[in-house]
Amino acid sequence: MKMACSSVPNATLAWASSAPLSQHYQRMQLIKCELLRTSKDPAIIDLYKTRESYNAKLTRTWKASKALTVVNAEVDLNLKFPSQENNQGLGFGKFNPNPTRSERRKLISAKTTSLFEESLIAHSTSLKQQSVWLQWKETAEPFDFSWHNIIWGGISEEVLKFVLNASVNWVRTPDLLNLWHYKKSCFCVLCGAEKCTLHHILSECPYSLKDKRFTWRHDSALSLIGQALCSHVEYMNSLQPKAVKSMSIAFVKAGTAPDKTHMSKKDGHEHLLSKANDWKLLVDLPGSNYVFPPEIYSTAERPDILIWSVQLHEVLLVELTCPAEEGIKAAQVRKEGRYLPLLDNITRNTSWKPKLLTVEVGVRGFVASNSRQAFLRLGLPRQKVSALCKKLASTAAKCSYTIYLAANSKVWDHDRPLLDQH
Repeated sequence: MKMACSSVPNATLAWASSAPLSQHYQRMQLIKCELLRTSKDPAIIDLYKTRESYNAKLTRTWKASKALTVVNAEVDLNLKFPSQENNQGLGFGKFNPNPTRSERRKLISAKTTSLFEESLIAHSTSLKQQSVWLQWKETAEPFDFSWHNIIWGGISEEVLKFVLNASVNWVRTPDLLNLWHYKKSCFCVLCGAEKCTLHHILSECPYSLKDKRFTWRHDSALSLIGQALCSHVEYMNSLQPKAVKSMSIAFVKAGTAPDKTHMSKKDGHEHLLSKANDWKLLVDLPGSNYVFPPEIYSTAERPDILIWSVQLHEVLLVELTCPAEEGIKAAQVRKEGRYLPLLDNITRNTSWKPKLLTVEVGVRGFVASNSRQAFLRLGLPRQKVSALCKKLASTAAKCSYTIYLAANSKVWDHDRPLLDQH
């Protein structure tokens, strides 16, 4: 059954398996009550009012007539004070202050779903272990659990179960086995840490870090990004560079659609690679051992991806991190702080203009929202960005699942090929 949830990642609500059924039942009951309340037959209306007054005295059981009073009040409030929930712009929303009975029932159904989602989130905040997903629900994109990705995405059932359980910290790790009294201790077999949690296994174990297990996951994701950017740079170099255009604001009259002929195209001045056709690219993958171009600046730093143009004297540094989803924002700040001195030295001592773009791919398979924005700034089409983010998510999940399975073994194949999906 499909979960109707817009604000909560679909993977994080898997623990509430009965939620969609109860939500559907409540929505249908509210619609039935609304049909009775707005009936054209006075006898039906009197019958509904009698039932409403009787149900108002009940306190322990859920009754649709009582809930309908709350939902109708919320709907009336939204009709009197409408708000814009999309990015179409002020005045473009279709606000109808006097909906028909059929339209009002749809509003009641949508409001019921919204209130149900709020109750699920409120319940999640009371769970110490399973509420971990709340720490990244605003900073990362949900994992793709669509039927198309499940059937044709090349993801095994074990990996899907791993992502679902990892989203709520419910993977069979030593700390949980100790909590369930299946083990007497919860130390890490690899490094000897006293408490071996999922966070420790996937992103914190010093033994796994030294053994290049985390590096293998990082390089697998970096290889995917490198392939996408290599093709994109070749394409951009085959085009004529575009002149810089001034930003213009096109005002749209309330209630009318914008005139697309006067709208500025994002494929023009906003892309970082659109002003030149001599871009060069370096990717720090195993075996490359590249050196930061000395014509730009002499340094031992090696960003994951380097893109530069001699014509523009611009250099773009792209840095990839695969942190735990709880630390996505901290990883971004950490990378910005690390490369801040290099950016400052290039700006002060040379004529080059540097820019830093950070990309974060969570260990559970949740890609940071700002990563999508970084790819769009480089000019990748939205369709390709979406496909790349899905590949990054599945690759990170597969790698993390492999690292999890090897958490009890010190044997690791250092010649393991990267999981770069061509």
